[in-house]
Amino acid sequence: MLHLERRHPALADFNTVNITGSLANGSALGNAGGVTAITMINNSGQDKDTVSSLSGGENFSATWLRSN
Repeated sequence: MLHLERRHPALADFNTVNITGSLANGSALGNAGGVTAITMINNSGQDKDTVSSLSGGENFSATWLRSN
């Protein structure tokens, strides 16, 4: 996990965002290999958002958890 020791601005409440049809170089994102979900954390190590696993190789969602 990458951890940066900096103060970050508050994360806006975006509720849940559903991303569909994600492609990399014209192919399903899941076919790209090495796909990694990135979860933002606050200075206390708490998750600020959560990202689902890929569905169908092209679809995922991100859900807001807290601003700081």
